[in-house]
Amino acid sequence: MSAPTVDAIIVNYNTRERTLEAIDSLVGLGLEWLGVVLIDNGSTDGSLEAIRSAHPGVTLIDAGENLGFARAVNRGVDASTADYVMLFNPDASAFPGSLEALVAFAEAHPEHGVYGGRTVDENGALDPSSCWGAPSLWSLLCYATGASAVAKKSAVFDPESLGRWKRDSVREVPIVTGCLLLSRRDVWHRIGGMDERFFLYGEDAEFSTRAWRRGFRPVIVPDAVIRHDVGGSSSSSGRRLAMVLAGKVTYFTTVWSAPVALVATLLLQAGVALRAVLEALRRSSRDAYRQAWAHRRSWRRGFPAAERTLFGREPSTTARHPLVVQAEPAFRTEKANPYTADLYRALRRQGAVVRDLHYGRLLLERTDVIHLHWPDLSFLSGPRLYRHVCRLALFYGSLALTRRRGTALVWTVHNVAAHEERSTARLRALADRLLLKNVDGIISLTEQGVVSARAAYPALAEVPAAVIPHGHYRDSYDFGVDRVEARRRLGLDVDRPVIASVGQIRRYKNVPHLIRVFRESGVDATLLIAGKISPPELETEIRDAARGDDRIVIDARFLPDDDIAAALAAADLVILPYARIQNSGSAILAVSADRPVLVPQLGAMRELQEQLGDHWVRLYDGDLTSAYLTHALEWSVASGRPERADLRALDWDVIATQTMNAYRSILRRVRG
Repeated sequence: MSAPTVDAIIVNYNTRERTLEAIDSLVGLGLEWLGVVLIDNGSTDGSLEAIRSAHPGVTLIDAGENLGFARAVNRGVDASTADYVMLFNPDASAFPGSLEALVAFAEAHPEHGVYGGRTVDENGALDPSSCWGAPSLWSLLCYATGASAVAKKSAVFDPESLGRWKRDSVREVPIVTGCLLLSRRDVWHRIGGMDERFFLYGEDAEFSTRAWRRGFRPVIVPDAVIRHDVGGSSSSSGRRLAMVLAGKVTYFTTVWSAPVALVATLLLQAGVALRAVLEALRRSSRDAYRQAWAHRRSWRRGFPAAERTLFGREPSTTARHPLVVQAEPAFRTEKANPYTADLYRALRRQGAVVRDLHYGRLLLERTDVIHLHWPDLSFLSGPRLYRHVCRLALFYGSLALTRRRGTALVWTVHNVAAHEERSTARLRALADRLLLKNVDGIISLTEQGVVSARAAYPALAEVPAAVIPHGHYRDSYDFGVDRVEARRRLGLDVDRPVIASVGQIRRYKNVPHLIRVFRESGVDATLLIAGKISPPELETEIRDAARGDDRIVIDARFLPDDDIAAALAAADLVILPYARIQNSGSAILAVSADRPVLVPQLGAMRELQEQLGDHWVRLYDGDLTSAYLTHALEWSVASGRPERADLRALDWDVIATQTMNAYRSILRRVRG
């Protein structure tokens, strides 16, 4: 098996000689699988020309301006096609065997996701800066009081130093620094890349923290040794310290809630003030802390504001950072319908931070997008009207406050009209007015859905819309059981064709009519009605319609996933005779199980047929009749249909990319 490929990502800014030495050290290793991608941040020292002349094989990206470290790194990773990307400082050099050891460990232990090494200085002495402990209020209190300076490398009073550990053993660490950081390129994107609000310093700490939250375990590989001239690629003294402090503050505000970040920033300022006083008392020639304290206004708000105060330039309005999404619902309804959970897991794989809507987090933490799916269910469910009013007031009141931070409200219009009328007409009208007044963008599952939504709600005519399909269900259910085994498990005749209606059964699904048509048709087949029926009077109606016909089997339980998969596996044909419908997750569920489906030509069902193919979706006009049913059953058992439906267009990772693009487009409009 060939070795995995690696691209070293180097960011250069007016460090021509050091960067040339760094590239020399990498190229000198003679590793065929190692490439170099260099991003030049608008250098004026002739770096580009010198590097192009000395190393024509290096991929050069001329940014034309100082993008900062995070944005430049992301630009380099975007240009890479290697299996792994490796951040490598321009003031570093590699030793023979080190990178081979790093990559070999990563290949053997993919669960860690992020890999660092051991750094030494120019004299060969340990430089501990390859990794750090994570900041905490305790570590900052120790910094503020001077305890971390008095008890250096103490595991108790200087926890960010990781004690006296010499980085000489394999160890999981909170933070791997960017002087040497290896990650598979697909893992990099799952983590979400560097947060571009950081300009310089702190971005690697936030990236490592996010990796831990994604389930990875960053680790140090001691056999991967590099030499590192700490700070050799950035300015020195008070200005450099101010940049470090700005990075720390940005870390606080990004990782922690606003109250905790405020306390952390105050403790950080106290620690700087203490050290500034000590410098003055000692009459030290070193005045970095005095400079940092004198110019604390330049860094205490963190980046991107510090980009303006420290560098005299406007922060980028297009800087990337992991999107924070609160959805209603995200994961809490997964047992009833895995649609949103599948969507948001895919978004997490793309680096987004996604949680179910929580008002405490909404008010205290940064949220980029609030995503609603079924607002009538979220706000108007249940019989108590005062709860409806309270939910609406709480949601839209919280939204008004969080909008000041640039939060956008997105609504996926699954259905133009709710399947069931909830609450009172007056409260429904109020809920609609509030939604239409506040929504910043809509997502529809089909083109026809956008047209229908704007026809029903003219206020949406000026609201941006994205068309993103409903994803498949192949990752949510085990469809591996064969037809005969499924029928035996459900107690069905194994030789008779089976027509099924599977899923939660509501009145709009028109199941009593399906039963009547089935009985009229007289086909030699079994009709399976499987799924929880509500309200109770509908179940009575369905059982009355089926009474006396032993071809009809009714299983009115709430079906666990295995039984849903078995019911679909048992079927030759799924019929969904909706009285009204816009989009049908049940139809996509059937085709996900490779079962053909018959649906009325309503809403977006024609688009569904065009999307999935007429081998899998058959339409009928008007009401379902015995002729439609009979012909559809013959069609379902006819040969010529592929064994598997082609659902690549409904792949969740594709849909997640489309959703992320929609979010970013809407946010650009909201934030100007």
